[in-house]
Amino acid sequence: MNKRPFLIDCDTGTDDAIAIMAALGSPQVEVRAVTSVNGNVSENYTSQNNLDLLEYLGRTDIPVAHGAVRPLLSGIVNDEGGTGTHGKTGLGTITLPHAQCSSFDCRIASELVYDLAVECAGDLELLVIGPMTNIAIALCNHRDLAGLIKHIWFMGGAAHGGNVSPTAEFNIWVDPEAAHIVFQSGIPMTMVGLDVTLKAVMTEEDVAQLRCKGSKAGTLAADLLDFMLQRRSKGGEDLVMHDALALAAALCPECLTCKDFFADVEHTGSYTAGHTFVDLRGVSGRAPNMSVALEVDPSLFRKWLVNAICSVPEK
Repeated sequence: MNKRPFLIDCDTGTDDAIAIMAALGSPQVEVRAVTSVNGNVSENYTSQNNLDLLEYLGRTDIPVAHGAVRPLLSGIVNDEGGTGTHGKTGLGTITLPHAQCSSFDCRIASELVYDLAVECAGDLELLVIGPMTNIAIALCNHRDLAGLIKHIWFMGGAAHGGNVSPTAEFNIWVDPEAAHIVFQSGIPMTMVGLDVTLKAVMTEEDVAQLRCKGSKAGTLAADLLDFMLQRRSKGGEDLVMHDALALAAALCPECLTCKDFFADVEHTGSYTAGHTFVDLRGVSGRAPNMSVALEVDPSLFRKWLVNAICSVPEK
């Protein structure tokens, strides 16, 4: 089997970590690099989480790069640790062993994206599960990059509503200017937004199944989900797998219903900055520029995700 080369750009994050593990356990995928960005927590935490996670799972062969520490123009900067959603450092209450045998790639994220895209000669796919700052910088610095990316699978936005404002989802809201640049790049892409991710909820049975596996990945995923259970008991978010669902769009497309639309990002409005405008009725007259997930089969998704994490090789 010819594996599909993926670069994962993320703001790790509890559910980001679970998505990374699912990618490592998917036989169709070769994770070629992981790049970090400010978002759920500050970039110094997200990058260290990525380095520690990959070494913990025995994947010191995968380059990890530092990325953007702030948005392009506006949006939010996490200068300190996170809040209750992901815990102070991003991984809830879990502390991974500090990486000892690996170090960060000498390139910044945007340059690693470009170099890998050139190396893969048009076959590279991006899983973008944080703010789009790194990808926008890469596109601004390299005019040929858009033609070198096969597809972007991203978690962000919503066809309806938001979770940090009435109209905006977090990943897009953090850096709406970056998202606008990526949306208009011409790269084929699939948007997996809140309309479907809020339905991708794991259960206590899933937690038990992962823990029963007894592997490093299964146990870590179960620990992260246990943190989410505690978070839910205090009135916080459920065991929602926002980011892993974006990976499922690429690897388990049968669990999602998608349709092509024109979409863009509002990045100037006082009340609507970060809003993803999805032209559901075709009133703009613009040709579709992406596939948008509209429905999900939660049961099929959960089965796929548990199986992927349980398939992460032990190193």
